[in-house]
Amino acid sequence: MDIHIEKKIYEFLNINVSNMSSDWIAQAYTSGTGIYAESKDSEAYQQISSMNKEFIIALTDSLFGKETSLNEWSSSLASNRSHTGTPLYDVIVNSSIFRSIYYSYIESFIEEYENEVSGKMVINWVRTISRKFDEAIQLVTKKYMDEYEYIFSSQQETILELGTPVIKIDKHIGIIPLVGEIDTYRAAKILESSLNKASEMELEWIILDLSGVPVIDTMVANQIFQLKETFRLLDISMIITGMRPEIAQTSISLGLDFSRMKTFAHLYQAIHYLHSSQSINDS
Repeated sequence: MDIHIEKKIYEFLNINVSNMSSDWIAQAYTSGTGIYAESKDSEAYQQISSMNKEFIIALTDSLFGKETSLNEWSSSLASNRSHTGTPLYDVIVNSSIFRSIYYSYIESFIEEYENEVSGKMVINWVRTISRKFDEAIQLVTKKYMDEYEYIFSSQQETILELGTPVIKIDKHIGIIPLVGEIDTYRAAKILESSLNKASEMELEWIILDLSGVPVIDTMVANQIFQLKETFRLLDISMIITGMRPEIAQTSISLGLDFSRMKTFAHLYQAIHYLHSSQSINDS
């Protein structure tokens, strides 16, 4: 009897895959951003429907001993939602909405075959469905956060890269104009990217302009000193401009000797100095 009724519900759920997906899409929640905010007749929702149907089939198979892995499905869904800027909250809410819809179809089947369905069978179905839904949302959440952290990290790297330009002002002179707060991580990225760029540009002089930097702590001051020393190994001389008195004091307290490095209060003074030096050398 159990095998007979389980075959019937298995067929019933598979027959209604499209209906369940349509019901869910009709009720899909959106906070106003991301893929769920698209028009319901858009290509985006066709993709949503396709992925939802895959999940329904996997879920239904697992109800009757055909255990399926949701790893690949979860990775695909998480990647899509994170890359479309869909809030994780929307993903979780819509999972809850679909869970209710799936249960409603189970309920409809039970009402139709109430004389053939035992309480034990219902409990087993509910337990399996809950476990599979929980597994799916846990996998999606983890993979979504992994994707989000990767995207965020990549964006941060791009921002740092763009925020640390080496501007070539003539054949052998470049400027690194720093703006905003400099922490230890950003200082390290400046060290890495500016060295590469300066070397590629075949510069002889680098002007590190600190006039747009409000505060520098001891660790960052040390990084600047290291940057100067590393440039020296590449046969590139570094000049610092815009160094505030408090930054100079921080450097002195660290025992960092910037006295052997050219420093100027203003950027134009450094450029004038270098151009004057070049003119003398050329003559």
